[in-house]
Amino acid sequence: MDRKKIREDTPCGNIYMNHASTSVPPLPVIEAAQDYYRMIMQYGATSRKAEEITIRTCRQAAENMAAFLNADAGEIMFVPNGTVGIGMVAQGMPWKPGQNILIDSMSFISNVAPFIEAAKSHGLEIRYIPARLPGFLDLEKLEELIDENTALISVTHAANSLGVLQEIERIGSLAGKYKIPYLVDAAGTLGAVTLDVQKIGCDFLSASGRKYLRGPSGTGILYVRQERIGMLKGYMPAWNSGTWDYGTEEFTYHNDIRRLEFGEKNYPGIFGLSKAVEYISEIGGMRRIEARIRELTGYLLDRLEDVDGIRILGPGEAACRCGTTGFIVEGKGCEEIAGYLNKNGVGMMAHHFFCPGVSELFEIEGTARLSVHYWNTEEEIDTVINLLKKMQGE
Repeated sequence: MDRKKIREDTPCGNIYMNHASTSVPPLPVIEAAQDYYRMIMQYGATSRKAEEITIRTCRQAAENMAAFLNADAGEIMFVPNGTVGIGMVAQGMPWKPGQNILIDSMSFISNVAPFIEAAKSHGLEIRYIPARLPGFLDLEKLEELIDENTALISVTHAANSLGVLQEIERIGSLAGKYKIPYLVDAAGTLGAVTLDVQKIGCDFLSASGRKYLRGPSGTGILYVRQERIGMLKGYMPAWNSGTWDYGTEEFTYHNDIRRLEFGEKNYPGIFGLSKAVEYISEIGGMRRIEARIRELTGYLLDRLEDVDGIRILGPGEAACRCGTTGFIVEGKGCEEIAGYLNKNGVGMMAHHFFCPGVSELFEIEGTARLSVHYWNTEEEIDTVINLLKKMQGE
């Protein structure tokens, strides 16, 4: 990886370690999003030329994302964020009263709330997959929760306050064994670790584009396995999601992934997101990115141990993490830690992160969180550690 070029492509003015929330797009991604507006300025948004370029670019974006996930372009839907992707599944599944949904107990609110609403509407039961220290789902308990009425397993790949990678391939094997549809919330891992939907064995995968993928805000993807597309109800009647028979007053959803469309797309966002995927290849590919993130995570874990009174949440091995590390400091509130670091030029966050299961498992109210990416440096980590030490001495 050409680290000098990468830093030049990301002229960020402070130390930024909040990629689990929103990363910083590299300049080529920003320029790709701007290309859309330059195009419509030149040709007019609905001119034939502009429409041809837009269709071609969106098709290429789907192909890029499909190749990135080892999927087919016809299985990719671009959405505003990962939450909408999960909501499409929650609203679209053919639920029946008495069925149950298995959800991991450390989920972010967006992987729970849509299913709570579905449960209320359709008479479903939600069963939470328990976790055990140092932060892994109990897969034996998961299998015990499965019965003939289990309609979906939905798991977060890595809790956003913790960063611990769950064994999603093993869960996929269990889902396949019992022929249960399986959703993975990869919001915190897409772009940080290699994801292959065939190896995972998932039927649905939802993620945001603005996090580790380094795409524009307001972008995301939903992968739907071809065999499951027809299972989902159309998301919203719109000009691009189906056909309207004026004579019979009937609206019929398309039979392919277009049934999940909902009107105008975020075209500049899709232009930028497509470039974000291409950029990964241009700088060396996911394997190198993943290795660099793991290297930096290991360095961060080692250096955090030098801070008095610190408690790192989760396992101490970098290989078990996606680049994100949650921690607390004795005698300091999470907001106090975040306020101090933010004031001193470090972009990071600290609170409960809408993951009550994590707080319950570790018996804490919230966490401070540092999430590193491949364009961070060991020197930046050293600066953060020195600030934490100084905070403890004040």
